[in-house]
Amino acid sequence: MKLSPRDQQIFTAVMSMYCNGEGQPVPSSKIAKQKGMAVCSATVRNAMARLEKIGLLCSPYTSAGRMPTDAGFKFWLSEYLNLSDIGHYWQPEQSKLVELAHSLSQKYQVCCCVGLPQASSQIIFRVEVLGFDSSSWLVLLIDRAGQSQNILIDKPDFETDAQRYQFASWMNTVFSQQPLKEGLQRMFAMANSAPKTCTAQLTQWTAQLHQQLGSDNCILLGERHLYNAIESDKELNLGVGFLHDIEDKLAFKNGLSLIMGNELSSYQLGETVILSLPYFENGEYQSRFCVICSTCAPIEAIIEEFSLAST
Repeated sequence: MKLSPRDQQIFTAVMSMYCNGEGQPVPSSKIAKQKGMAVCSATVRNAMARLEKIGLLCSPYTSAGRMPTDAGFKFWLSEYLNLSDIGHYWQPEQSKLVELAHSLSQKYQVCCCVGLPQASSQIIFRVEVLGFDSSSWLVLLIDRAGQSQNILIDKPDFETDAQRYQFASWMNTVFSQQPLKEGLQRMFAMANSAPKTCTAQLTQWTAQLHQQLGSDNCILLGERHLYNAIESDKELNLGVGFLHDIEDKLAFKNGLSLIMGNELSSYQLGETVILSLPYFENGEYQSRFCVICSTCAPIEAIIEEFSLAST
């Protein structure tokens, strides 16, 4: 879709005023008074009418200003903000993911849903085994950054502290400096070297570890901001399932992408915009970082934050 230079200027003015304001229709008089515009209100109205005719703007009622359609949002973000150029093969540390999610949520009052790195690729630095309750041990698989996968496994019969220490020592031999996926394979290969008092339950523990480490995980921040934006008290059930649906929509797309909330009808997100950026580790896809916000949120500023974080 090609726009004339004047229509481009007026279209981008409408988008910036709508997204960085209160989400209200933008009147032609307000655009005409903008610094550097050098056109009268009638000229602006004619341009708005052309933009409405091709589906980029709409008017909620007669004599109102104009506001963007879903097609207008997509055209603006893809054509003028070069989303696909942002964050190619972004490879942040997990701490950076969490820090960015907190920052965006608090600074712009938006909701962030972030898939945590796949457990199978996490490099283990040390293993601790703690007594949890009368029937369980808590296994902590800890990486160099101090992040851990916490797994509950059944205790052996008539367990003692000495048994637990021996099992922890063996687990450190198996997992130390290994990715979790490799460590689980080594548990099978090195089973004969496990403490004799633990071998009876080793198969069960290995199965439990496989099952629990195979589950996905994510963090969700600023959910209340989203509820306020869409004026809803209904449970939205955002989380791992939501990220999977985003992945289905954006399969094989790298860089920052846009989805309108009403494209995900099962979540009842209404008039929202979802900005989604995939991230990688050693060139391998891990998950997505998603910002869900109202259509009148400061989208340009949020995109700039993504651009800075992914360089």
